[in-house]
Amino acid sequence: MRQILPNAHGMVCFCVALAIGAGFPTQEAVAQSAPAMGTAKAQPEYVKTVREISLASAQRLLANGLEIAGQREMRLAIAVVDSAGNLLAFVRMDGASIVTIDVAVGKARTAAFLKAPSKVFEDMINSGQPSMATTPGLLPLQGGIPVVFDGEVIGAVGVSGSSGENDQTVATRIAESFARF
Repeated sequence: MRQILPNAHGMVCFCVALAIGAGFPTQEAVAQSAPAMGTAKAQPEYVKTVREISLASAQRLLANGLEIAGQREMRLAIAVVDSAGNLLAFVRMDGASIVTIDVAVGKARTAAFLKAPSKVFEDMINSGQPSMATTPGLLPLQGGIPVVFDGEVIGAVGVSGSSGENDQTVATRIAESFARF
């Protein structure tokens, strides 16, 4: 038996014919259906606007963190996440343990999820709520601090590589530096 395969030219012609027949809109049709520039559409009640930290701000926070850690002669990992806990920016300084990577990210995510310092979660576990430790993605260690803009958490910073107290202090200074942008 002989198998028949279309040649490349035949396949291209078939695809073009299919596209034309499918009724793709013309540029004119798209332009006519698009709202005029500058016209605002009312936001429906089932849609919400979420403020999040920008990549540029996350990178500035990292730069501030590197400066703060350098002044203290610390070797740290620093993570910045958005308000949903998604990683935006990260740095692991020379000499920082590889373990600090996941810990810094976990602390930042915890602060973003809870909209509070990760130490709050650590305190919950230590005060007799150990079942909270099973919450996926959360890390009950101090060193995660929310980044706040106009009273709203827009992201968080997580620091790892020193004692919990030192990580917390550095993370707090980094998060507070956002107000000076």
